[in-house]
Amino acid sequence: MKKLSLATIITVLAVMVLFIWAAYIAGVASASTGGSDAFFLNQLGQVRSQPSPDLIRKAMNMLETEYYKPLDDATKEKMMYGAVEGLVSVLREEPYNDNFTHFYDPELYADLQAQTTGEYAGVGILMGISADGMYPEVNSVFADTPAEEAGMLEADIITQVDGESTFGMILPEVATRIKGETGTSVHLAVFRPLENEYLEFDLMRQDVHFSSVSDVGLDDQKVGFIRINNFAEQTGSDFRAALEDLLAQDMQSLVIDLRNNSGGLFQAAIDVANCFVKDSEVIVRIYDRDAALSTTEDDGIAIDADPDFKKYEIPLVVLINENSASASEILVGALKDHGLAKVVGEKSFGKGVIQAVNPMDYVTEEFVNKEGEEYKQKVAHTALALTIGKYFTPDRHDIHMRGIEPNIWYTVDNRLATEPTLIELDKQIKAKIDELRMLRTELSRYLRENDSVRDLGVETAAKLAKGLEVKDVPKLEPEVEEPAPLAAADLAEDLEGDNGEDSTSGEEQ
Repeated sequence: MKKLSLATIITVLAVMVLFIWAAYIAGVASASTGGSDAFFLNQLGQVRSQPSPDLIRKAMNMLETEYYKPLDDATKEKMMYGAVEGLVSVLREEPYNDNFTHFYDPELYADLQAQTTGEYAGVGILMGISADGMYPEVNSVFADTPAEEAGMLEADIITQVDGESTFGMILPEVATRIKGETGTSVHLAVFRPLENEYLEFDLMRQDVHFSSVSDVGLDDQKVGFIRINNFAEQTGSDFRAALEDLLAQDMQSLVIDLRNNSGGLFQAAIDVANCFVKDSEVIVRIYDRDAALSTTEDDGIAIDADPDFKKYEIPLVVLINENSASASEILVGALKDHGLAKVVGEKSFGKGVIQAVNPMDYVTEEFVNKEGEEYKQKVAHTALALTIGKYFTPDRHDIHMRGIEPNIWYTVDNRLATEPTLIELDKQIKAKIDELRMLRTELSRYLRENDSVRDLGVETAAKLAKGLEVKDVPKLEPEVEEPAPLAAADLAEDLEGDNGEDSTSGEEQ
């Protein structure tokens, strides 16, 4: 086993990023922004897994010269991005089964940079998925932002962005629609479950600076609480500052909330782990291409705790759920294996691979410095997230596609069995399911016993026999009502299943 100093590790793995689960879902999308043939071929040439540049070049040439309509620049760029995505999509198949190597088009790359730097132009909210899995829900509202000033609250459900429904829309797409240029406005329609009312907000986008560390507090029992929403550049320093603040208030134990934290920067997870893992003990084990080709099982890189970091000895509890992934699992794995924390909740997602973000091309953009002087600078425009290694916990547990099990299991089922309010709500839901099933049965019986289509056919035929004119009737287009936020998706699935149709729900992000 090779052991390297942390400084060396930082140098080697400076660009390593463990990506969020929502970004994995969005990675299959394509965007369009302007480009050229030369750039297309140059871009593809940078992908080392490219099977045949001649084949791609020939296809592009034929499309440009023989397709019956001329290709505009936007179409060519979509083809560029689609070609690169096509190359890496093959890795999702056997024997690689890699769902995490993917291409970042300009919009997705901009979102990634915003997540990792904590800076973007928007309204100041962090989103998750609503309980029914159909709408974006506000997880956090950042201080001193347009969203906070307008009165948006945690648990608000965003039903529309600029008049367009968000029902079933993936989170990265919602985020892209809410973000925009500083000084522009966005209209959000919101459902607030706690007050059972719909609200509308017109928010002016501004430059937002946020910390991934939030909900810092201390209760009457001197138990501290810190939530880490994702792992960004400043997470380590922000977490340490929050820790020091709570200790100054005589904190006796700490709860770290990693629920719905689907990852972020590799180094940020190491920085937080360095607060607790003792000097020179292993935080995580990395197995890269060299280790994969080696016949020695112990080959790889052991990333040890840095003795230059101050260590804190305090009773720890870590909260996780099925959406705790990637960098979150590095931290959880280290704390659990070394016996430094009790893990509470449900099994984590199970993403044990590492990606490096490789810029694919650059564009020249104009900026203004503090003195008001304009200048131009090349910035990365697109990138390829390439899986470059796999990681194991300090005790060599392979968590990829397996997840990390908590010490203390506590799921929704536990709550449904113990909390009186939820028990009563569950009873009401089951009663509604029975009522809906009975109504569906009655509807089906009526349709079978009353064949109005047949009756209309007979009536029409009788008119034709008498030589009467029968006018065509256009299709009736009823108004489609949007499902209410937090609609019981399980009820709809139950009814579909009762009708003999496939009731499998879509993939959750």
